[in-house]
Amino acid sequence: MKRSNRLVILVGVLLAILAFVGMVILLNQKGGITPEPKAATTRVLVAKQDIAIGDAVTPALVDVKDVDPSAVDGTPIGDPSLLRNRTALVAVPKDAQVNAEVFGQVGNRTVDITGQLKSGEKAIAFQVDSVTGIDFLIKQGDIVDVVMGATITVLQPTADSAANPNAPQRFETVAGLESARTVKTVLQAKRVLYVSDTKLQPEAAQATPTPSAGTPAAQPVPIDRVVVVIAGTDADAELIKFAQNDATIIGPLTVVLRNPADTAVEKTLGLTIDTLVTRYSVPIPDIVQSLGKAK
Repeated sequence: MKRSNRLVILVGVLLAILAFVGMVILLNQKGGITPEPKAATTRVLVAKQDIAIGDAVTPALVDVKDVDPSAVDGTPIGDPSLLRNRTALVAVPKDAQVNAEVFGQVGNRTVDITGQLKSGEKAIAFQVDSVTGIDFLIKQGDIVDVVMGATITVLQPTADSAANPNAPQRFETVAGLESARTVKTVLQAKRVLYVSDTKLQPEAAQATPTPSAGTPAAQPVPIDRVVVVIAGTDADAELIKFAQNDATIIGPLTVVLRNPADTAVEKTLGLTIDTLVTRYSVPIPDIVQSLGKAK
């Protein structure tokens, strides 16, 4: 009788265990027990090594890493294939995130001019229009030359000074040459740190929202002139200041776009009326010929 009671108890315990297991399985199937969700992460690119200003950034230079959204620095790229051998505009230390701002993405951000300067470099600004600024197609990271054009007054020694070379010299203007043109490439292979506006659309620009019915679409403001900031030296800044003694002057300086890999300095002679005549055989007006004979 005791053995029979123990058997009944054992069977009851087994049935209770089976019932519990079945209940757990049933609740899981109906979503009664929800597994704890995984924490959301953001995929970023991290530099494998120090990346200097001007370095070409390829997928081989970065690692992909999933981080907490609060740890994201700037605008993440996430996919190494999007780098496409782009040039770094700011220095990136090893293990730091390689974000869109490294390549000069334009958006709601603060432009970091100081971070783009190498040791000894200064940021130099000047204004250009559609012609002198290559139709506003210059962008941050480009390499440019700067050509200066100026109007000068040609002077010659007075008759008294010519007759007495040892006396203090005096000069007078040459009639007909009060506004002689002179042109010279004054700066070469300078990095563009910033452009106030451009016709080029930023790669990471977000799509413009479609205006609601009855709301007129906003028209883009036409570009009249832009400010270009280049990296140079104090001597370069003096040249720019000499050419544009007034910040509102447009025209004396023209930017010339070059291949980013081309850093060679070309020796130029500059251009004046005399150079046009002697080197390019440009005919000169009779008044200049008469002046030359008079001398």
